[in-house]
Amino acid sequence: MKKYNDPAQLNEVTQNTEQCCGFIGMIGRPNAGKSTLLNKLVGQKVSITTHKAQTTRNRILGIRTEQTTQIIFIDTPGIHQTENLLNRKIVAYAEKTLRDTDLNLWLVQPYPESFQKGECFSVLHPEDQHILNMLSGKETRTVLVLNKIDTMPNEHVLESIANLDKFGNFAEIIPVSALRSTNLDQLIKSLKKYLSPHPFYFDNRQVTDVSERFLAGEFVREELFLRLRQEIPYSVAVIVEQFKEETKCIKIACVICVERNSQKGIIIGKKGEMLKKIGTASRKKIEGLLGNKVFLTLHVKVLKHWSHNENHLRTLGID
Repeated sequence: MKKYNDPAQLNEVTQNTEQCCGFIGMIGRPNAGKSTLLNKLVGQKVSITTHKAQTTRNRILGIRTEQTTQIIFIDTPGIHQTENLLNRKIVAYAEKTLRDTDLNLWLVQPYPESFQKGECFSVLHPEDQHILNMLSGKETRTVLVLNKIDTMPNEHVLESIANLDKFGNFAEIIPVSALRSTNLDQLIKSLKKYLSPHPFYFDNRQVTDVSERFLAGEFVREELFLRLRQEIPYSVAVIVEQFKEETKCIKIACVICVERNSQKGIIIGKKGEMLKKIGTASRKKIEGLLGNKVFLTLHVKVLKHWSHNENHLRTLGID
């Protein structure tokens, strides 16, 4: 992965008036495939993905630059109804995106109950209905993306597009499969039409605005989501306490914060086996990201009820 704090690199940005840019927000209910789509569009893993909903907690930029165009995608947490303080804050990130972008991508996915009734999106999922209400008056600057079309027959895709078109005057409706990379070229081609003339905001080799340190912590959190069951991953936060580049390796130390002692025991596992597996898998991902040998240490700490505490959330960088 490229480094972005080198002044020599940043000075290479060409101030060309023919360049076009745009900030595009990616919104949708949890597990709609936003992070998978972002990684595919950028061409590199910049946002973690798991089979569990509500994996994304932070706003992450993914930057795609092609010759004279630069598209800055903003990946957001899934929008959903919640009473939890942590979830209320991360949903607020997503809702704010609607006001701060040049264009929005609203990802919707097949709603199993609709298909069982043969409705094909004539009825929206309740959380999609909530997003539709939020988009009121903004439909003309919203591209509706029907994702996961690999999970339904072609005739259902066409019928779903026709039904979705009735919900608002959207700029476009584009069917894709982020997982299979289906129709992504058409999506990019369409998005370029909405870019405005402006010099590039970022260096043309930059793919995200977050640091390698941040991504290292995210890869550890991704492994926690992949390996732990039920509610435990949602009660976990990762703090990167050390990120030190040395001659032969990069030393990284992370603290995994949990809310209860019982969760700490599960993450560590019998004789430390679970924590070791999480560490090994995380280290391999981080080495792939950094292109260098990594020495990773993980420690587990109980921070009682951190997801419900304003001060703890601020300490963890969620404010």
